[in-house]
Amino acid sequence: MLSTNSFTPSGVLEPNLATTTLQTTVTLKGRIGLPGMTAGMMAGRISWLTVFALLLCTVFCHVPISASVHVLESSIQPSARVVLGLRNRAPASLLRLRGAGDADSKVQEALAAKELGNEAYKKKDFEEAIKQYERAAELDPTSMVYLNNIAAALFGQGKYEECIKKCQEAIEVGKQYRSDFKDIARAHSRCGNACAKLGRLEEAIKHYDSSLVEFKDGNVELKRREVIRQKDEIDKAAYLNPEKAEEHRQNGNAFFKEGKWVDAIREYTEGLRRDPQNHLIYSNRAQTYIKVMDFGSALKDCDKCLELKPDFPRAYARKATVQMLCKQIHKAKETVELGLSKAPEDPELKEVFRKVQQSIMGVGLSPEEREERAKEAMKDPSIQQIMSDPVMRQVLDDMQSNPTSAAKHMQVELPNHLTMLLDVLCCTGPDGQEEHRSAGGGRCVIEGPNLNELTLVAP
Repeated sequence: MLSTNSFTPSGVLEPNLATTTLQTTVTLKGRIGLPGMTAGMMAGRISWLTVFALLLCTVFCHVPISASVHVLESSIQPSARVVLGLRNRAPASLLRLRGAGDADSKVQEALAAKELGNEAYKKKDFEEAIKQYERAAELDPTSMVYLNNIAAALFGQGKYEECIKKCQEAIEVGKQYRSDFKDIARAHSRCGNACAKLGRLEEAIKHYDSSLVEFKDGNVELKRREVIRQKDEIDKAAYLNPEKAEEHRQNGNAFFKEGKWVDAIREYTEGLRRDPQNHLIYSNRAQTYIKVMDFGSALKDCDKCLELKPDFPRAYARKATVQMLCKQIHKAKETVELGLSKAPEDPELKEVFRKVQQSIMGVGLSPEEREERAKEAMKDPSIQQIMSDPVMRQVLDDMQSNPTSAAKHMQVELPNHLTMLLDVLCCTGPDGQEEHRSAGGGRCVIEGPNLNELTLVAP
């Protein structure tokens, strides 16, 4: 609540009135409100409706103070003027705006200093840039932009601690004076960059998060992801301990013997976190995944084990076992043959190879199981590629029309592809003979052991 002869530095009009009883409310936009009346006004018989109308016009219709006060004074009778102690008003031309000109000039000086600082910053003259930005901040302490610029110059000088402090100061000023969200976000982002340079990655991530809350910026998001990646790598490196990994492997083995598969997997996983290069743990966990019928995870662990140690026979045996359980007999055969080429005397590989051969022959399989196995194998992209090969299609058509040509094709043309295809389509006939589905839907019944004699049977 201010009197009409009060003054504020934000540029409020000061009417030339000498009164102590007329109370008004002056806003920053130069409007006037009349919250109460004195006894003198009542004596002058001023209508409350007139006062309320003037208040509405001033607030909502942007009527200047001078016009509102002039109408109010003109409605007061001379006798009331004496009671109120009002003198004749000075002309409107004498009303003057105080403080606004000084504020505008300081803002303009601050902007000019900022431009000089920008020019120095572009030339990497950070000392001069900081000097100009500090001058601008003194002229306009309500703007966080100048503090942000000082922080940028400090970052360019490699003074990261000072940069962080200046960014925090800028953030406080920005919140106090409701600065643009982008400016506050920029201060948080620069503070995060400085923290990352100092190796305080967790603190940097927090500042990036705060920046993204204020304003979504793709570049800040990329920086955040990169810092998170660096932090994860550092954390993993600090967690490595081969001795601890061996302890977890032994614990996993104990759980495996007790049939506690889930507990064994947990111990093996923790061991791999301690030592990701331990191929034995991958092999053991693959075997445990087989027990819980998680064949996808078991296959991945076998592949990783072979990547770390390509001549480890047990990994080949377990991978072939997984492929057999997935009804990929042709892949299991390739895997076990590759393993035997590296360890031909390994007993576990020999046993798996025997099972693969029995599966190829269809021993113990019902006709429905053999048909299901063939359908599953045909989903393999490598088999589909062979079937779509024009040369292979011609070979299959030739075998269908002339079964005796199979031996020639096996010896001369595409022996590996043809063998794989026959392994996939192989099943057991009603008389214990091997039987292959031909491309045209017929069957080539093998009567000899070496595919020398084939009899084409109508579908």
